[in-house]
Amino acid sequence: MKYKGIYWAIFSPMIKKSISERYSPSLAKKAISKGKQEYRTLLSHADDLGKGNPMASNAYFAYVFAAAWLGTDKQITPDGMGEVMTDVLTSPLLKTVFGMTDINSSKGEKKWYQDMKKYERWYEKNKSKYPVNWVVDFDEGLHKDGSYYRFTSCPICEFCKKEGIEELMPSLCATDEVMFRLQHGVLHREHTLARGEGECDYWIVGDKVNNPK
Repeated sequence: MKYKGIYWAIFSPMIKKSISERYSPSLAKKAISKGKQEYRTLLSHADDLGKGNPMASNAYFAYVFAAAWLGTDKQITPDGMGEVMTDVLTSPLLKTVFGMTDINSSKGEKKWYQDMKKYERWYEKNKSKYPVNWVVDFDEGLHKDGSYYRFTSCPICEFCKKEGIEELMPSLCATDEVMFRLQHGVLHREHTLARGEGECDYWIVGDKVNNPK
């Protein structure tokens, strides 16, 4: 993947703050000082996901956290790193950004379906050139409420396995639940690729929907 320092620049100070508060300033300093090079290394190993890929930011986001974790020499458990991720996602900046979407509204309810359809169109045009990517599938008749889609392939999951850091994947997957909660939504999920279950399913409904169907 092409190196993009903007992701490291935005998220590393938040990661440093969380690790400093949860663990120690010295470990936080180590995470960032070593993690910066780890981030470059991870991106140099990762497959190119393609120019204009609407989903590529998810990989950059994941690899920032993976790099900081590697920067600590894995002194933080994967679950502990998941808490750091939650701290970052619920920081004032990202809480404001995610809070701009309300999944309970008609516009917000359709957002993720429309975003995934946009990605699907991009992938259909580019899959021969960038075969290592997310493969998305829709079952529009499965649920009456909310949006439903699933991934049967995830480049982040495959990359983490290749790099020998697959134990971090469940924590990375769990950030989805936090992100949707900040958008006044609930993610109903039964399967993940990280657990070897063949798919990551996303059924997203507003948090005001009682007994979703």
